[in-house]
Amino acid sequence: MNTNNHILYVDDELDNLTAFNAVMRRHYTITTASSGEEALELLKKQEFSLVISDQRMPKMTGVELFEQVKNLYPDVIRIILTGYSEVKAIIDSINMGQVYYYITKPWNVDELKVMIDNALETYRLKKDNKELKDEKTELLVKTARMEKEQVMAHFEILKSQINPHFLFNSMNILSSLIPKSPKLAVKFTSQFSKVFRKLLENNEEITIPLQQELDFIKSYLFLQKMRFDKSLEIDVKIEKTKLDKYLPPFGLQLLIENAIKHNIISEEQPLKIVISNDGDYLQVQNNLQVRGQQEESTGIGLKNLTARYNLLTDMPVVIEESVEFFTAKIPLIEDV
Repeated sequence: MNTNNHILYVDDELDNLTAFNAVMRRHYTITTASSGEEALELLKKQEFSLVISDQRMPKMTGVELFEQVKNLYPDVIRIILTGYSEVKAIIDSINMGQVYYYITKPWNVDELKVMIDNALETYRLKKDNKELKDEKTELLVKTARMEKEQVMAHFEILKSQINPHFLFNSMNILSSLIPKSPKLAVKFTSQFSKVFRKLLENNEEITIPLQQELDFIKSYLFLQKMRFDKSLEIDVKIEKTKLDKYLPPFGLQLLIENAIKHNIISEEQPLKIVISNDGDYLQVQNNLQVRGQQEESTGIGLKNLTARYNLLTDMPVVIEESVEFFTAKIPLIEDV
């Protein structure tokens, strides 16, 4: 059954119901009701495109019926029939029932059919428009889901670069320690296994609390101090209120590693790294004393960190360099 042509006709006079059904059933699917109460019960059970009601009926007038229909079934088109020229009833039908048309009795078949066809077309357009809106909403949801999946896939690729990157640099440190201090190399290896275990645990996360990153950094810096001793100075001064903010795993470690990799570190020229917060940014600043010959680099560090942040926030990674200092700032964000 085509519900787009389904009409409910309401009238308390049996002759009018019979006449309407006889004339219109060739063109439309007609259901009749002899009262407003009966009409409301029928509306609960099936979908109608159009309700046509007489105005003057006992217990419930056409306007009173349409006022309820408007609230319960706002998409249904409403036409009211009135057998007398009462301006107030017509005004009420428009204001209270928000009728599509009003028709005075006796109605002309051809004119009524034109009005019904127009009303049914209006209902069809309203329904199509609603379906299009629903489809648009569904497409937007699907698009957002797909974009998120693509972002997460990209993020996983970026994260997968971190472990080899950390391993590569740690092996470089170990290889430099073996000929200089075999005992220290053995101790480094033992501590490195503990640090790498923590790294594997954190690497499952997209973001971690700053406090958790700082706990990891303590272990990481222990390894670095084994290598550089007093030539490396680290000062951490972060507001407690920022410790529950989030950042990508190993974001801070990458910045510290970057400073160690590219600067001279010796007893005569110690490297001083200050870790602090500048508003909602985590700041890592070091005195600038660039090596003449750089350590071999994979080129992952800052590029990887910037790429990960681009997937998490609109806040940029900030890099500043002066004659005396190199400063890197990364956003502290809410959990994702």
